[in-house]
Amino acid sequence: MTNQHTILVVDDEPSICWALEKMLSGEGHHVVTASSAEEGLRLAGQHELSMVILDVRLPKQDGITALPGFLKATDNAPVVIITAFGDLETAVAAVKNGATDYLTKPFKLDDALRICRLTLQKSAQRSVLKSTPPMPLGSSDLVGVSPPMQKVFRQIALVADSDLSVLITGETGTGKELVAAAIHRHSKRAGRVYIPIAPVALNPDLIESELFGHIQGAFTGANDDRAGLFERAEGGTVLLDEIGDLPLAVQVKLLRVLEQGQYSRVGDTRPRTADVRVLAATNSDLHAEVTSGRFRDDLFHRLTGVQIHLPPLRERIEDIGPLCAHFLEQMSYVENRLDESLLNELQSRPWHGNVRELRNAIGHAAVVARGRPLTIADFPTAKPGRVSEPESPSQSLEKVIATWAEIAIAEKADTINLHGEFLAAVEPTLLNVVLKHTGGNRAKAAEMLGIHRGTLRDRLRAYGMDDMA
Repeated sequence: MTNQHTILVVDDEPSICWALEKMLSGEGHHVVTASSAEEGLRLAGQHELSMVILDVRLPKQDGITALPGFLKATDNAPVVIITAFGDLETAVAAVKNGATDYLTKPFKLDDALRICRLTLQKSAQRSVLKSTPPMPLGSSDLVGVSPPMQKVFRQIALVADSDLSVLITGETGTGKELVAAAIHRHSKRAGRVYIPIAPVALNPDLIESELFGHIQGAFTGANDDRAGLFERAEGGTVLLDEIGDLPLAVQVKLLRVLEQGQYSRVGDTRPRTADVRVLAATNSDLHAEVTSGRFRDDLFHRLTGVQIHLPPLRERIEDIGPLCAHFLEQMSYVENRLDESLLNELQSRPWHGNVRELRNAIGHAAVVARGRPLTIADFPTAKPGRVSEPESPSQSLEKVIATWAEIAIAEKADTINLHGEFLAAVEPTLLNVVLKHTGGNRAKAAEMLGIHRGTLRDRLRAYGMDDMA
């Protein structure tokens, strides 16, 4: 950085103030420090500050409560919050009160430096959120003290109040629906409807109708006009769970909603407008789905305004203790403390079902224990790892054919010779492989193919392959 900035650090831990002062001074900035919100506000009135780093836990007035005062005193200089707790509600409260970003103790100085540099760099371009009282936050089942979950909390806090589409990825049971619900709950659409839906659970023939509605007579059984998901969610938020399973023909119409804010009911040509925020979730690799042709590249990029990845439980075992305590508290279980040996045992399990499996295991143990302290004997036996069988060639071929057909139908709605187009796409490859296998012997090739030699000759001529040996 070439420009010197004056930065205020407010923290009651002298070691934190010292470390941040040394780090930022090394960047060429002037740093002033305070050990309380009251002292910090006094210093804010004496300096022209470029940034404030503010701890949440302070001796008298806490950082969240003091945050509006700092914004007012510094003419909305960006504020980075420091918290030792890092829960989602604190993160959201900080951002809603006007914080630009936040750090979770203990933090690495490299991470702090990166956030400070980015904050100072963007402060001239970005409009800092105005100081407004926080909305009622309510409780959340998203629990975690691990760095991966702190990253998730930060992403939720920073994206919640925008209208960006969000793609939430992660294995089954990691809490993707909880993330989507949290984004809606902390957004400006919180007072409007929130509808989660899994298209894969619907009748494949009715997915389009469920999403966009239909008019009377659009298909057999459509006896009345019917509003779809996007119409019912007007002004609110929808979650499309397992988005990777959405048929290609419907993907085209969803793209229109995202790009133009328009859709049409099935059987109707009249466009309708949709003021709906779209969140999507998947446990599949959408990059691979795009590569294979089963998911549209343009829709993938349109959905990923922001991507939030939920780590599996085995990659954040330090969250198992807080999660167990949280679930037991929900059950009003009095003896909700786990001894160290039990916690070590639970942390060593693979938890292939992730947080969902852990919650079910805690519920099972609580029923068995009947109020006494839990022991490992109260828990169900650990589930073995899931070993997936490799696909057979016929299964792989079936998927490829299905994908080809869906794309052809989606792109050529008026196709009348789909069978001929399919044969022209695959038959030359089949003939070529068989002829190579027989060394160019057409009699043997025809026998292997199960067709007459004359038919083979005609097919080769039709594909311009009659010069093959």
